[in-house]
Amino acid sequence: MSEKLPYGTNMPTTDGSSEATAVPSETIALITGGARGIGRHLSEAFATAGYHVIVTATSADNAEAAADEIAEVTGGAVTGVGLRTDDIASVKALRESVTALEAETGKRLQVLINNAGRIESTEGPLWDADPESLKGVVDANVTGVALMVNVFAPVLIAGAEATGRPSRIIDLNSGSGAQGTPAYAVYSASKASLFRLADSVVHFGHEKGLRIFEMAPGVVETAMTKSMPVHDFRTGDDWTSPEQVTDLALALASGTLDAFTGRYVRAGKDSEESLLTEAAGGLSDSTRRLVLG
Repeated sequence: MSEKLPYGTNMPTTDGSSEATAVPSETIALITGGARGIGRHLSEAFATAGYHVIVTATSADNAEAAADEIAEVTGGAVTGVGLRTDDIASVKALRESVTALEAETGKRLQVLINNAGRIESTEGPLWDADPESLKGVVDANVTGVALMVNVFAPVLIAGAEATGRPSRIIDLNSGSGAQGTPAYAVYSASKASLFRLADSVVHFGHEKGLRIFEMAPGVVETAMTKSMPVHDFRTGDDWTSPEQVTDLALALASGTLDAFTGRYVRAGKDSEESLLTEAAGGLSDSTRRLVLG
């Protein structure tokens, strides 16, 4: 690449119009960490909506067991595959599994949800944290997402070309990435990094049919969030409901919110309706993005 590259991302122009272009019955949705927590809610919702869902977990046995349970509950098509997102060989092996499933079913991978992630084992000053825990956060939240995009973007682009419909990536981001949570400094930094990865996808992938969204799920009551002292005060409506998360994710996957590619949305505060209204008013290059200067 010999041309002089500019700083910043060339954001696509949009008139705020919306159209649902996804065809769930013809589409594979890959959800990392889909066997439990928020990922499990997403897996069940996408299977119910008619997508063929691939559920991953670090243990193949756990992924396959979860897939069987989700298929039984939803009546949908669900496949479980073991995956370590921070391991190059594991991610490439998953790509081979996806390619085989595409050939077997005639469906195309056109939704990737980067849900798998970690947070520091303790909260407080950075220097009080366990170094191994900090490394694990970066491995899962940064390296893992970067590898998934690196390996699967060509598959998603091929799906978009074959169907004439955009393919979509949804990163599970966080308010900690958008605004920062000092007690979880490395987690916050890892989620902020996803904005920069998304910039590259928009800059180089938009014309090839790729869309990407940074979706914060709010604070859903899970084993992970319940273990965090920062959330000890939460009761009842202080938690984001799983339905608010899955409804927003399904809307992003559908295409109605493509105006928000490369941008940040938050379940519990944003809905498909509110975002459509916002997009109709026009979005500047800096809207819902991390931009300094």
